[in-house]
Amino acid sequence: MDATRLAAICAKVEEYAAGGSPMSGRRVAAICAMIDDRAAAAKTRRNKRRRKLCVDSIRSYKQIGEIGIGSSGAVVEARHRKTGQTVAIKTFRRRDGKSVVSELLREACFLAACGGHPNLIGLHAVARDPRTKKYSLVMEYAGPSLRRALKERLRSHGGPFPEAEVRRIMRQLLTGAEAMHAHRIVHRDIKPANVLVSKDGGAVKICDYGLAMSTAGAGPPYARAGTAWYMAPEVLTRRTDYDERVDLWSLGCVMAELLSGEVLFRVDGGTRQLDRMFDVVGTPDEQTLQTFAPPFTVGKVLRRFARLPRWPSDRGRLRELFPSETLSQDGFDVLKGLLTFNPKERLTADAALRLPWLIAADDAPASGIGATASSFVRVLTSVLAFLRMSLELIRLPRHCSGHKAP
Repeated sequence: MDATRLAAICAKVEEYAAGGSPMSGRRVAAICAMIDDRAAAAKTRRNKRRRKLCVDSIRSYKQIGEIGIGSSGAVVEARHRKTGQTVAIKTFRRRDGKSVVSELLREACFLAACGGHPNLIGLHAVARDPRTKKYSLVMEYAGPSLRRALKERLRSHGGPFPEAEVRRIMRQLLTGAEAMHAHRIVHRDIKPANVLVSKDGGAVKICDYGLAMSTAGAGPPYARAGTAWYMAPEVLTRRTDYDERVDLWSLGCVMAELLSGEVLFRVDGGTRQLDRMFDVVGTPDEQTLQTFAPPFTVGKVLRRFARLPRWPSDRGRLRELFPSETLSQDGFDVLKGLLTFNPKERLTADAALRLPWLIAADDAPASGIGATASSFVRVLTSVLAFLRMSLELIRLPRHCSGHKAP
């Protein structure tokens, strides 16, 4: 699905939701048919009938267990009764009087547009419960969240991920973000809880497009959205003309958390969080402040600085928090480039992937993710090395064996 088509479907969903009345099953099926390019392209009467089949029945799936509960709803692991395929099913919780169905369909659009990429979760189907008449999203199943994997790493190893493992994860996340941004999709809520890790630890995938938006349709103003600890400064200060680089700031926060085991900007309240950003990354000059914040906010920030007992350092403490023992200079260049206040100077996903740290040779999964798989590989490698050495000894000439000829 290209960016223009995605924006058109999202606009149609918003149009139906603006009507006020509950969205009918026929309209839901029509939107699902638009999401399915093959169904949307069908023009014969026989294929028009297929539109009704674009919505699956929730009875086609057997629930296995709960994966997690978020602000928007719950996600469970399930298995398709006929094919045996494992999937994740997300049900939505009504909140703030918003239409749950329109919210579901918007996310379905983004899932469908991102589907097929190895680092982005894709859509399997929209399913309806014939008893309750409620709809759910049937998505690709990947595994536990990166947040859970980090907690397990801290528990089992007493420390966060090493640099090599963080590089492997960040390469995949930036590759996924690059593909997402190519579709003109801004996620707006990238964090460890919204990244899934495959059971063997080989792949990580960005998930949960509940707050995503398309920039291919209507332009600014864009609303403030996301999780505050991972929110870019231009969003935190309520600038309304931001772009996909807000996701790159969030990825910088994720990278820092994987290296330290702690949320980098974990504070209470937006004003204190801005102070924390200035302390860690450095104080931007007035011209940069005007770039990422609305004019009225710039004045408030400058007045707040004047009242502070100590003006924050211009350079910040980022290198102090991530010394060379933790992160090499090439790795620090990536982290600093992602955590840059001025969005115009911040790295894009494409630019980050071209830096030396990320074009280095692929790194094998570390013990924190995919421990079982990597342990097996190490054992197998050792066995093969032993066999190879034994074979070489067998092939040695007799005069090299240490025995004298008769």
